Amino acid sequence: MASPAVRTLEPVAPPVRSARRFLVLLCGLVVLARATYALRPLRNDEGGYLLTARQWHTGGEFLYGDYFVDRPPLLVLLFRIAALTEWDQAIRVLAIPFVLGFVLAGWRAGTLLGGPAGGRWAAVVAAGFACSPALAAEQADGELFGAALVMTSFALALSAWHARSATSRFGWAVAAGASAAAAPLVKQSLLEGLLLLAGLVLAGWWGRAADRPRARQVGAGGLLGALLPAALVGLWLAAARIRPADAWYELVGSRGIAFDVLWSTSPDDNLERVGLLLVLGSVTGLLPVVATWLLTGRRGPRRGSAEAVLITLLLVAGLGGIASGGAYWPPYLLQLVPAAVLAVGALAPQPDRAGAWMRRCCRLVAGAAVVGTLVSGVVHATVPSAWAAQRTGEWLAASKSADDTGFVVYGLPSVLETADMPSPYPHLWSAAMRTVDPDQDRLRATLGGPAAPSWVVQVNGLDAWGIDEGGQLRDLLRERYRAVAEVCGHRVWLRVDLTRELAPPPSC
Repeated sequence: MASPAVRTLEPVAPPVRSARRFLVLLCGLVVLARATYALRPLRNDEGGYLLTARQWHTGGEFLYGDYFVDRPPLLVLLFRIAALTEWDQAIRVLAIPFVLGFVLAGWRAGTLLGGPAGGRWAAVVAAGFACSPALAAEQADGELFGAALVMTSFALALSAWHARSATSRFGWAVAAGASAAAAPLVKQSLLEGLLLLAGLVLAGWWGRAADRPRARQVGAGGLLGALLPAALVGLWLAAARIRPADAWYELVGSRGIAFDVLWSTSPDDNLERVGLLLVLGSVTGLLPVVATWLLTGRRGPRRGSAEAVLITLLLVAGLGGIASGGAYWPPYLLQLVPAAVLAVGALAPQPDRAGAWMRRCCRLVAGAAVVGTLVSGVVHATVPSAWAAQRTGEWLAASKSADDTGFVVYGLPSVLETADMPSPYPHLWSAAMRTVDPDQDRLRATLGGPAAPSWVVQVNGLDAWGIDEGGQLRDLLRERYRAVAEVCGHRVWLRVDLTRELAPPPSC
C-alpha cells in the first residue's frame, strides 16, 4: 500500500513565540476549567476506585484485595497515588497534567499532519473534548486517563515516523509503544495507539523500498516500548502471586459476561443510554467531526494516503470499542476523541469545502465545551441534588462509629468513600453484583451473617432489574435492619442490634 502522505509529510514548525503564546493561553484556560471540577463531588466510579485503592493489598480474594473491580491495574494505581492524601478530590487534580498532555499531544500530532493551522485546530478541539461535561470529561475516570495516553502515543508515533535520524526515530517509537501499551492498562478497549503504530509500520513496509528501514526502526522501537508496561504487569502479578488466568477473568472474561447480563436484564435502559450517547456526541461536536471525516475527509488531496486510511481505521475501532462496552455511559465517547483530533488536524487546514465543514465542527466543539462548563458550574452551585451522594456520605460519616461498615443498594460506592466506610460485600457496583452474584446468594449471606454491614443505604429498589422477585432480600433487610433516616431521597437502614446518635439531616 502506498503511503505518500505519511512518507513525505514533514512538520512545518510555526513561529516559536506565536505557538508558545497560543499553547500557554489554551492550557491556562484548560487548567482554569479543570480547577473548577476539582471542587465538585466525586462521581460513582471515582468513589469506587478510590475506595478500592485505599484498601489495595496483596493476598485478598480479588485482584486488588477485598473488592471485585474489573478495571486494569494502572487505573487503580493512579487512584492509589491520589489516595496518599486524605482529600478525595485529589484525583481530579491528578487528572490536570494528563489533560494538558492530551492538549499538547493533539497540537503536536495536528502540526505533523496539517502544519501550524492543523496543530492549532487540533489543540483547540482536544481542549474542548477534554473539558466537556457532556462527555463526562470533568470526571477523573479511566476513559479520560486512557484517552490522554492514546493521544500521547499518536503524537509520539507520528514524531517517530518523521524523525530525521535513526536514533531519534527509535527513541520516539519506544516512547510511543510504551504509551500505547499503557492505555489498555487503564481501559481495556483503548487499543488505538497500538493500531496506529502497527499501521504506520505496515504502510511503510508495503510502500516504497526506501521506507522499509524506517518501518523496521519504528516497529522495533514500538515493540520494545510496548513490552515495558507488559513486563511490569507481569512482575506485579508474580510478586502478588496472582494467577494470570484469574487476572484475565476479572479484567476481560467477566466483562463479556456482564455484557450479556446487562442486555438480558435491562435492554430498555441500554437502548436509552445509546440514544443519550447519540445526543451527547452530536451536541458536543464529536459525532459531527467523525461524520465529516468519514463523509468528506477521504475525498480531498489525501485520498488513498496511509494517513487517511489509518485515521478512518482508528475511528472505526473507536466506534467498535464503544459498542463492545455494553452499558453505554457518557464517558465511553472519549474513546473516539484521540482519532477525532487526528481527523481535525489533517482536514481542518484544507481550503476546500471539507475543510470548511471541519472548521465549523471545531467551533461547535469549542462552543459546546464552554457552554457545558458554565452550565455544569451553575448546576453544582445552585442545585442541591447534584450533591446528594456526597451529602449522604457526609451524613453517614457524622453518624457512624469508628468500626462501622456499610452497603449501598445497589451501586453508588462514592457514598461509602465519602463516609470513609468499608463494605463487607465485595461488589461495589450493581453491574458487578448482577454478573458475579446474580442470585444474590453472597449478598444475603453477608447481610445475614456475623459480619453484616452496620448500615445499608438504599439508592435503588430492592427488586431493581427483577433481582429480588421472591422478596428474600426484602424480608432479610426488614428482619435485621430498621429504617432510621431518609437522607437526600435515600432510605438509610441501621442494624437492629446497634444504636447510633444520628446527625441532623443535611440540606439536599
